[in-house]
Amino acid sequence: MRRAALKSFANRILIPRNSVSTTARTFNEDLLESIKERIARNRRILQKHSSSHLKAREVNASISNLRQSMASVQKKQKAAHEPPSNSIVNIPSQVSIEVLGNGTGLLHACFILRTPLKTYMFNCPENACRFLWQLRVRSSSVVDLFLTSASWDNIAGISSILLSKEANAMPTRLHGAMNIKHFLECIRPFQDSDYGSCKYPSQVEERPYTMGNYEDAGLKVTYIPLSPPLDMTSRTSNKNKVNNVDVAFLIEMKEAARRIDVTKLLELKVPKGPLIGKLKSGEAVTLPDGRTIQPDQVFSSHKVEGEKPFLLVAECTTEQHVQSLLDSSSMQQFFNKGKQLDYMVHLSRESVINTESYKKLMEKLSDAGTSHLLINEVNPVIPAVESVYKHTRLLRTISPSLFPPLHPINWNGIITQNSELAEKQDQFIRVAPLQRYWMRRGNSQNEEPIINNLLASDPEISVKAKELIAEYRKLEDSVENNCEFPKLTFFGTSSAVPSKYRNVTGYLVEGSDESAILLDVGEGTYGQMKAIFGEVGCKKLLTNLHCVLITHAHQDHMNGLYTIVDRRKEAFESLGIPYRPLVLVCNRNVLKPLKTYSICFENIQSLLEIVDISRHPLTPPSSPNGPPGKRPKLPSPHLPPCRDILGDMPSIFDKKKWNLDELKAVQVHHTRMANGFVMRVAGKRIVFSGDTKPCDLLVEEGQGADILVHESTFEDGHENDAMRKRHSTMGQAVDVGKRMNAKHIILTHFSARYPKVPVLPQYLDTDNIGIAMDMLRVRFDHLSLVPKLLPIYREVFVSELFELAIKKEQRNLKDKESLEKNEQRKAVKQSS
Repeated sequence: MRRAALKSFANRILIPRNSVSTTARTFNEDLLESIKERIARNRRILQKHSSSHLKAREVNASISNLRQSMASVQKKQKAAHEPPSNSIVNIPSQVSIEVLGNGTGLLHACFILRTPLKTYMFNCPENACRFLWQLRVRSSSVVDLFLTSASWDNIAGISSILLSKEANAMPTRLHGAMNIKHFLECIRPFQDSDYGSCKYPSQVEERPYTMGNYEDAGLKVTYIPLSPPLDMTSRTSNKNKVNNVDVAFLIEMKEAARRIDVTKLLELKVPKGPLIGKLKSGEAVTLPDGRTIQPDQVFSSHKVEGEKPFLLVAECTTEQHVQSLLDSSSMQQFFNKGKQLDYMVHLSRESVINTESYKKLMEKLSDAGTSHLLINEVNPVIPAVESVYKHTRLLRTISPSLFPPLHPINWNGIITQNSELAEKQDQFIRVAPLQRYWMRRGNSQNEEPIINNLLASDPEISVKAKELIAEYRKLEDSVENNCEFPKLTFFGTSSAVPSKYRNVTGYLVEGSDESAILLDVGEGTYGQMKAIFGEVGCKKLLTNLHCVLITHAHQDHMNGLYTIVDRRKEAFESLGIPYRPLVLVCNRNVLKPLKTYSICFENIQSLLEIVDISRHPLTPPSSPNGPPGKRPKLPSPHLPPCRDILGDMPSIFDKKKWNLDELKAVQVHHTRMANGFVMRVAGKRIVFSGDTKPCDLLVEEGQGADILVHESTFEDGHENDAMRKRHSTMGQAVDVGKRMNAKHIILTHFSARYPKVPVLPQYLDTDNIGIAMDMLRVRFDHLSLVPKLLPIYREVFVSELFELAIKKEQRNLKDKESLEKNEQRKAVKQSS
């Protein structure tokens, strides 16, 4: 009796077979979520019954059936999104090469190969996820990442791409370079759980160059490993690199699907319906009258004109890699003119482009029909990221003394997908961002063009805003310039993930013209630095950079470190200055991904002097009652409540040159190993909270601070969210500053739900409280100007603040309704 009841119950909760559509590229994602919810709900129900009526085995069998149903749906989803490689129907009607980063500005060299169904991305540098929207591409549509080498410039943005995907997204394939997945698995525990799923390595498929090739419905890709000859005696600039193998990709676009000729269908009297679909898919069909019709009998004889099916993508790190490409068997068919290469995308640095071997390569590929697209650091510098540059222009309109002009300074123009901004140089086309080149041009007449308008023009602001700005300018002009240092620069002020207008955390503290300290280095920090200081200014700043302080191991606080270390080394070499190690102050959790990177890719630890602020307990004695020979478990390292770091500094530390008289790490309430920093730079006391909920120890250690830079992730009313995620609300951050008796408070680290500006309550006007914006660069004697911007922000960003107010009211109404329903349920329960 009980078995029959259980079977009936299980049948009611299982999903009927006919509820899942098998049509290609269609899938109801709500169905998958529904199954997951049913698994969780029915697990509780079944387990409740099992305690009194059912056997545990029967309960587990029912749950197993549910899981099998979900697995079946997931399999159908994968089949819908990933058609077989021999599918004719899914051959793309158009294919284009589109440049995301041209090697200058905010993005390193990268581009996409776009089809109507899929997006293939070649190299994934820092900021790639943040700016993919410029090409109207969602990161969830990027399934295949082709990596030409295992350098940080090519892989830095992968973790952000993966985190931004939805939980049910298709697995991401990493082609070419090796050991990427291993590194992602290492940094996964240190991802910020405030955003996205941290289980992305299970959704990653690594396809190293040893697999030879990759093929899908649209194209075939041949992996060409480029390896210099092994020479144990040579001493090259790549001696710290673990894997010297580059990977070139030879892409062959599959022939366009032939169209059905309607006239031939009528002549052969093929009836309407599924038979035509089978013919279109390349299958022979039998008509009702017994005749067999082959696909060639109904296909049109017209062929698509202007197709360019062959593309080669290559990045050669050294001249030896170029020679390896010249010797490649896969390339001889093009060198011998057996086939014509239509496009070659060159990602090599200028020093390699100018070598004799590369000139020989260009001679072998000198056909007039081959387009050579060059993407590297010498390309035209164009501010392609409209949101960043327009937003900074608006802020400069308000306060030119606090917001410097971005490089390239005074650039004025319109950026489109056409070739107006490209520069022709010999055989090369030095491409500009957003440019598009067709391999197969379909019907794109109805698509909306991508245009970035960066023409110099006055921003549209209200009359009241203009009046407030005029009053502020008078105050700005009256401020005396009597204390420049310490000077603070805000490279990023967003929490967890970047937005169109805010990058993730990064702060610069300058103690003098020859001394600088970076505090936290989120992804894209170097790009922001380059936009503010320019190429030449960056080199000078990096040679003056003595120390990097990392508050904790979340990737939005440290993922930009590797680029800074590498560019700093290049700056010393470029300026002919003997290299000076960079001091890195951090805890052990920060060192784990750093060491893994050095093992998998390139040894950058040799470029650093590391100060580990973790406390490592002594090894515990062996237990007399424990099993013989078993090694006792070491206790985990932890942070001391407060640690004076100056005494632990390496010998290169020079208090006078660094202009640094105090540096303490204070444990705060965020992750298990997270800390803030208290420092005295140029005679002024500065406190950085890092990520934390309100911390009494930080208040105590930072007493009398001249500047408090405190995180303010949430607006007031989100105290529960802030407590759960161990962050602070705006009101809590202000309270910390008041209890600390801080002279100036600057709030930062805002949730990405506030892309342009956070909520600005009126109580901010009562004290010296300012709001940080990206690209804010403030001298110590100009700190009093930052709070004066609040009334202007309220007027300039009135529409954004109005939307935030509407969302808050909607949230309050929803919470009120939920509370009323809960009270009604309690009343009904009590009455019964």
